Amino acid sequence: MSDLATALRRIRSHGEGILADAAEMLRQLVRDTCDEISAAEGSILVASDDMTVLRFLVSINPALDPSDITVPVDGSVSGYVFSSRQAMAKIHPDSPGQSKVDKAANIETKYLLAVPIVDDDRVYGVATFVNRKGENEDTPFSVKDLKTAQAFGEIYATAMKLYRKIEFSTGMAYLEICDHACEFGLDGFDDISETTNRIQKYKLPALLAEKSMTLPEKEREMLLRFADILDEYAIEEADEESYDL
Repeated sequence: MSDLATALRRIRSHGEGILADAAEMLRQLVRDTCDEISAAEGSILVASDDMTVLRFLVSINPALDPSDITVPVDGSVSGYVFSSRQAMAKIHPDSPGQSKVDKAANIETKYLLAVPIVDDDRVYGVATFVNRKGENEDTPFSVKDLKTAQAFGEIYATAMKLYRKIEFSTGMAYLEICDHACEFGLDGFDDISETTNRIQKYKLPALLAEKSMTLPEKEREMLLRFADILDEYAIEEADEESYDL
């Protein structure tokens, strides 16, 4: 049985490594943008399930990556950008959320630039860039910087799609690992994360999509449509739960 546990842990470890590499990809994209617009640091924030707060997915500031710090959607620059899908640059932004972030990150935000990460009519999050570096240290972000950041934001959307797909695939794999562990009576495989727990409701649509690849084209299209319907139902159900809260 120990060999079975080792095999399952190997799969889990490999999945965790793949997801960590995807996060590092996002982090590197933020670094690239910071270099291009002379920003001192940057982050990608994503919304909570109930859409009330934004959390840091990745940041080049170690104090914010990872962290439990959140920024309220209402009353913050990042929240406004997320809700309105409009980029914004601010000098000395003043809000309780920003003050909390500054205290945790041990910085003073003099200049803030935030752009939405949007594609296919879906908001994936917000990219924020704080303060300047080099010869631009005392210069606010310009219109050119804002347009450059927006262009990077479009690239971020593609990267976020990839990250989410990897997150979903590794979460699904871990659910199957837990099933195997239960079947073989193995301990130590029940520490399901919040993300993996959310993925459970999408297990059936994902299974249908996987099975469809072995079917003739017409049957595959029909099954994929069923998967889409179930996926839409799961999202609507999640939205209703968030609303009830």
